[in-house]
Amino acid sequence: IIPLILGVEFCYYWFHRTSHRVRWFWSAHVVHHSSEKMNMSTAFRQSLLYSITGWWLFFMPLVILGVHPGVVFFLYACDLAYQFFIHTESVGKFHPWLEYWFDTPSNHRVHHGRNPRYIDKNYGGVLIVFDRWFGTYQEELAEEPVEYGIVRQVHSHNILTLNFHEFLDMWRDVWRSPSKWKGLQHVIRPPEWQPATPTTQIVDNA
Repeated sequence: IIPLILGVEFCYYWFHRTSHRVRWFWSAHVVHHSSEKMNMSTAFRQSLLYSITGWWLFFMPLVILGVHPGVVFFLYACDLAYQFFIHTESVGKFHPWLEYWFDTPSNHRVHHGRNPRYIDKNYGGVLIVFDRWFGTYQEELAEEPVEYGIVRQVHSHNILTLNFHEFLDMWRDVWRSPSKWKGLQHVIRPPEWQPATPTTQIVDNA
């Protein structure tokens, strides 16, 4: 069971990291991050688009290796259940050993920050060691309180707005693109990506 738990956590790390660095997946995951509060209700802010964007694809390697899908997704459910309790400001830091290995409330608060230092850090579900090994770990700093939310904050409580604003913005960028290739890049590149603005060359004829 331990290798299976580690396998699910490894798949979850890459699912979560991709959900931040590829706009197609971010268009669903953004719902979870749009909250400007950090409490356990934030854990329930989940997208209606997850099944469409394909979160389950990241766990298929385990199924291909022969693990029964029911086992994979049961362990994934356990992973998510653990994460419910780390969405809180009521718990400080634990012993350094626990903070090194596990995703704790302190580590996960960083993940929900929109401070430049905290953006796109701490993707782990139960464990935080993959972040340390793959260079995406950031400690919560006492001198820099976490500011929750997303860079382009959506100030709305409308469930449809929260679920579809980024998805619709993404497709608007696709349709407005001058070429199919640039349109595709709006889908597969990071959320902040924009095509480079052509620079005007000044030719000195003197």
